[in-house]
Order: sequence, then C-alpha cells, then structure tokens
Amino acid sequence: MTDYIDLQRRFRDAADEDPVDPGYGALLGEYEVGEGIGWPELLESDRVVLLAEAGSGKTVEMRAQARRLVEEGTAAFFSPVEDLDREPFVDLIPVEERERFKEWRTDPEAPAWFFLDAVDELKLTEGRLDRALLRFSQAIDGRLDRARIVISCRPSDWRRQHDLDLVRRWLPVSPAPKKTPSLSPEEAFMRPLRGDGSFRGETD
Repeated sequence: MTDYIDLQRRFRDAADEDPVDPGYGALLGEYEVGEGIGWPELLESDRVVLLAEAGSGKTVEMRAQARRLVEEGTAAFFSPVEDLDREPFVDLIPVEERERFKEWRTDPEAPAWFFLDAVDELKLTEGRLDRALLRFSQAIDGRLDRARIVISCRPSDWRRQHDLDLVRRWLPVSPAPKKTPSLSPEEAFMRPLRGDGSFRGETD
C-alpha cells in the first residue's frame, strides 16, 4: 500500500450559480468557506458532495480520512458507490469493521462518518444512484441524524440538481431543533405575571 502524504487539501463551496469547473474540488453545502477549508472543517458538515477530476486523489484522501477517524476512536467507513448498487452496505465493509458498525448502530448518541466513493464509476456501469443511496439508507435506518456522509464524483458526471435531489431524498438531514432562549430568574418570575399565557397555572 502506498504511503499517504497529507497535502493539506483545501475545499471551497460551489454556489448554485457556479459552473461545474473540472479544475477544482468543490464542496456543495451551506457553508461560506471564503478561501477554502480543510478536512477537519469539511467533516463537520452533515452531508458533503466532493467534486474533483480523475487522478486528483479523491479515493486516497477519503480512505485516509476514514483511517484517521478510526485511529482517533471514531466510527468511520469507506465504500464505493458502485458496489452499493449491487450489495448491502454491511457486506461491503471488511469483516473486522462489521462489529464496529454494529456497535455504532446500537449506540444512541455516537456519530459516524461514511465515505461513499465515485458516483462517476457507478454511472460508467449504468448503475442507479437512487438505488445505491436507498441501500445505504436502509443499512443505517433511523440513524441518519448521527451519520455524516461524504460522496465523491467527477464534476462532469455530477448532475447537480437531479443527483443532489436524490441525496436529499434518501439521506435527509434532520432540521436542527430551535433553541428556546433561556430566561433569567427575574424574567422567569415576572413572565406569568405579565399575562402572556405562558404560565400553566393561569385561569381566565
């Protein structure tokens, strides 16, 4: 196995109006990234589509990030999207990783990172992205809110609206709960006295 060299990759957000430029790796998401962000910041996103040309090192980088996360004690898994179109996810990960996957499924709080590689390879074999994503969604059923997912593809093979809609359909992100502003002790005491209907003990 070739030793991995950390190139300190930088990624930038691709706005909806941007053309798909094969000259850069692009992160499709909802974050303003300015001059770009590195892997640590990228992996804070719930869903990422990583676009970069063939030979740019997408697969090597994704495998390396999965290994790094595992070494840090975090659940992380790598799988080609092409294989997901034909087989269940659990059958695609190495035997020694399946126990880690089962442990993650049973832990109600632990996050996990999933690196799904090469949508373009799937399309070369006339596979279906919707079927591959459905298989993956079924494998982590009920745990999408704890799954952070990175999907890679060549820019020329990524159909921005159609493929992104499939990701949103099968791998939705739960909306963040709205935070209720905390009240000071004085505000908590005065609120029911103001007659705003928030005090359960009030009567008409």
